[in-house]
Amino acid sequence: MTVLWCRPLVPPSGAVLWHDAPEPLYSARAMIHSHPIAPPAPESAPAPTVLALLDGLAGSNSQTRGVVQALGLPARDVAVTYAREWPWARLVGHVRPTPPTAAALLDGPAPALVVSTGRRAGAAARWLKDTLRRRDGGAGPRLLHIQDPRFAHDAFDLIAVPAHDRSLETLRQRDNVLVVTGAPHPLTAARLAEAAEAWRPTVSALPRPWITVLVGGDSGRRRLDAAVATQLAAQASALAARAGGSLLVTTSRRTRPDAVAALRAELSAGPAPHTLYAWTPDPAGNPYLGFLGLADASVVTGDSISMLTEATTTARPLFIFAPAGWARGPHARYHTALIEAGVARPLADDTAWATWQGAAINPAETIAQTARARLKLSETAG
Repeated sequence: MTVLWCRPLVPPSGAVLWHDAPEPLYSARAMIHSHPIAPPAPESAPAPTVLALLDGLAGSNSQTRGVVQALGLPARDVAVTYAREWPWARLVGHVRPTPPTAAALLDGPAPALVVSTGRRAGAAARWLKDTLRRRDGGAGPRLLHIQDPRFAHDAFDLIAVPAHDRSLETLRQRDNVLVVTGAPHPLTAARLAEAAEAWRPTVSALPRPWITVLVGGDSGRRRLDAAVATQLAAQASALAARAGGSLLVTTSRRTRPDAVAALRAELSAGPAPHTLYAWTPDPAGNPYLGFLGLADASVVTGDSISMLTEATTTARPLFIFAPAGWARGPHARYHTALIEAGVARPLADDTAWATWQGAAINPAETIAQTARARLKLSETAG
């Protein structure tokens, strides 16, 4: 092999050997230069990334999105599906993601923080942290969980639990638990106002006040069947008639078909003008946000803590539909808390129409602020 040697090129005095090309920091010329060369300015550290685990539960996803939005950090969502497990495995927290979900979760650099809501998503978050620790070394991402994960509480860096949780007295003794009121969500008054304008032409002919009715569905042992839906429609119609207004009714994915049919029948026979939109998978056809923004008052079925909390966003009157004995445990405690705080009133056959100033409830910002402080998160890492 022939080695070619070249004499170093030494320019005459005052000559310029190169023009505007930057000189390598560790070139021979730089090393012998009589004036030290300053190192390049360090690039600003990238913002810590957040991974949001979303599964098939709309209420849980809303809570996760609300907290991630409040954090204000770069984030990405992963739709989580779970591998089939034996019932006993779920009871002891042994829940694993499907292979496609696992691949999506492990794609790219590890996040700084994983946010999850609900027992199964919490188990997936724990699996992800353990897997990333084995893959990358180190401590793995921080885990922020919403609601009681039921298992492995010490695996989470921060757990936000609602004050109505059935295990509150035990949970609040843990150092990593934050107690909040209601369910976090991503709704804002500005977002509802924008949605309201899109739907205003649809309801403009109906008399005011406009009373929005948000209809949920079965939850645990609570059944929102045709009989319950008929009672809801009758009470809401009577309230609207006393107010001289009308009803803006929208159902949810959980609303049973027989309940939708019962609503239609009872509303059509009732004394108040109304419009009813049954849930559709097309977001453009769902007036949930628009009707909330337009509402002079709202009636919300008591099966959904998320819907009840979101309905407070405008701080307008809120009526809770929950027949005697229908709501128990955490739901009943949350209803009581809203009523005692003056945010809501119960709906009954003879409920009088009234207006009052409510209060917006959204613990998402409280959770985000606590996470930033305790987990040392900021808009820039480092």
